[in-house]
Amino acid sequence: MTNSGKTDIVFIPPVKAMVIILLVTILSCIVPAASSANPDVYNILPDDTRILQYSLADFDGDARKELAILYTTADETRLTLFRGDSGHWSRWWDDNGGISLQDGSAPKSLETVDINGDGRAEMLAYYLTENNTAMAARILTLDDRDPAKPVFNVILEDMISPPGYPLLGTEGQAFSVTFMRMATRERSGYRRVYCWNKKRFEKCVEVEWKKP
Repeated sequence: MTNSGKTDIVFIPPVKAMVIILLVTILSCIVPAASSANPDVYNILPDDTRILQYSLADFDGDARKELAILYTTADETRLTLFRGDSGHWSRWWDDNGGISLQDGSAPKSLETVDINGDGRAEMLAYYLTENNTAMAARILTLDDRDPAKPVFNVILEDMISPPGYPLLGTEGQAFSVTFMRMATRERSGYRRVYCWNKKRFEKCVEVEWKKP
């Protein structure tokens, strides 16, 4: 407003206007930081939740990261994924208590990484089994047939003894996951490799290590 009481009309140059529009668009799509999960996440999870681990990863390939949280509640371990929505986290997927192994073992840790080169992260859940003498790994990937209803399928499960993590890499030209069991006086060991074959991992190499 000028001294004469009249309102000035301010013209924004076209380039500046485009920058402002672009910034507004970008800001509206920003995924909230994991550190801002409270109270968004805690308002959704049970009151007795104890978070064990969290990870940010893009599970559906849309270039926006989801938040995976491994936690305990009521003496059980659960896994829930959250998606950024208008600057807040909202529940996207829940394991519904089905993340444990058939023997009842609950995951001890979680890793998220793209192991087959498709631009989408997989979830690797790790479990201590056989009286803590081995570590089982279960790999889950998003079934993209219905993005509106996320479903994660188990595409590989095996174990390493003594406890350790599988080796992620390549075998020849294929993405691979390697599991090993050391030979003991009681049993033989092995090096077992699974190679990615378009839609699933298939065993491509197995070397037996005889008892010492």
